[in-house]
Amino acid sequence: MEDYFSFLPDPIIVLIISYLAFRDAARTSVLSQRWRHLWRSTKNIEFDETLFMREVESREERELCRRDFIYFVRQWILDYQEPVVDMFRLAFSNPKQYQLEMENCVRFAIVHGVKRLDLDFCDPAWGEYNSDEPPPSFALPSCVYRNGVLESLRLYSCSFHVSRFNSFTALKDLSIGWSELTSFALSALLVNCPLLESLSLRKCWNLDDPVISGPKLKLRSLVMDKCAFIYRFTVGAPLLRSLSYSGAVSEFVELDFGLEPDIDYEGTYGDVIRELLGDLKCTTLTVCSFMLQQLPFSSERMPLWQHLQGLTHLTVRTAVHEYESYGFAFLLSSCRRLQILTIEIVPGRIFPLRGNNVFWRQQEPVSPCMIETLRIVEMKGFGGEPNELLLVKYLLRHGYVMETLNIIVKKQMGHGDTESNSRLWAEMLQYYARASSGLQILIS
Repeated sequence: MEDYFSFLPDPIIVLIISYLAFRDAARTSVLSQRWRHLWRSTKNIEFDETLFMREVESREERELCRRDFIYFVRQWILDYQEPVVDMFRLAFSNPKQYQLEMENCVRFAIVHGVKRLDLDFCDPAWGEYNSDEPPPSFALPSCVYRNGVLESLRLYSCSFHVSRFNSFTALKDLSIGWSELTSFALSALLVNCPLLESLSLRKCWNLDDPVISGPKLKLRSLVMDKCAFIYRFTVGAPLLRSLSYSGAVSEFVELDFGLEPDIDYEGTYGDVIRELLGDLKCTTLTVCSFMLQQLPFSSERMPLWQHLQGLTHLTVRTAVHEYESYGFAFLLSSCRRLQILTIEIVPGRIFPLRGNNVFWRQQEPVSPCMIETLRIVEMKGFGGEPNELLLVKYLLRHGYVMETLNIIVKKQMGHGDTESNSRLWAEMLQYYARASSGLQILIS
């Protein structure tokens, strides 16, 4: 009894085979005489050196396996008859003696209009946590920069010219690993690849303080895996949906999930944000209005005393809306050793979630840092709005060791005397009751 595949024409079978991993596609050659060579027409090609390596000990035996791999690749390319390749992957360590063969492989992929190109020249001996910064094993050939249809590019231990990335007008997915990548080069890369939606950086160095930001940035997924930077990395991507970070914890962390006004945001993320905060071990933290509004929806209400015990400087970007109230109180309660509180009053997108009691109207509870450690409070963009006045009253009433309250009034915004009104309200704060006898209020 014949199977259904027997009635399918060869092009359809080849299309089906192309959905298989390259190794699995090769295994179809044993199914029948008809299938013996069909897999050689697959549009997804993967040449991986490790598939040819046996468990051998001597260097001579390993080199023989590498030569077998090179011979297989050379013959496979010579026999390939299809006009188009969708995906091409080449994984080969220490290619120094085989540069010409590597270039021929890449040129083959480009000539066949490859859309997904994966070049991995890493040495498996480097390891995940190796602190070395090895030089690139291979230089990206010039022909690659002329491929305008490339949609996905992965370069590991491969040098390249960022200035020539402007030809990748269709590139949406980019992965760079085991490479030197300066902050300037990263910024240029983001400019030259305007359609980029996914960026993965693994074991990159000389990044300084990278900034991944831009008003037209389409980035939705970002991975930073064991990259070396000095103090911090900043992400300002309004469409970002996935952020994965692995590596050393910076002393300075800024979390800003500001969203574009026309994006519909569904669901609540209190548990996710709480877990994110719980993973931090920093001394300086900046949070945004979105986080303040989402924290009430966490299933766990206990403060993060143990996780944020080292935090001494907290910056809160807020609209001072009642929906942000609980999140504000939660952070103050969690930061038991907080010394400096910076409040940046900014226009915020308020989400139609359930309201909370405005904590700065209440007498209790009082955060431990208000009684023991909080000495400096700075409020930027003060406009004298009712909730702003209530917040200042709360800080004055419970800030027992506060030494300085610095009020920076909001500037005039086009019409009216906004600045003079704001300053008038700020001057009134001098007459509010205060818990700290040594407090100095500065207005600017």
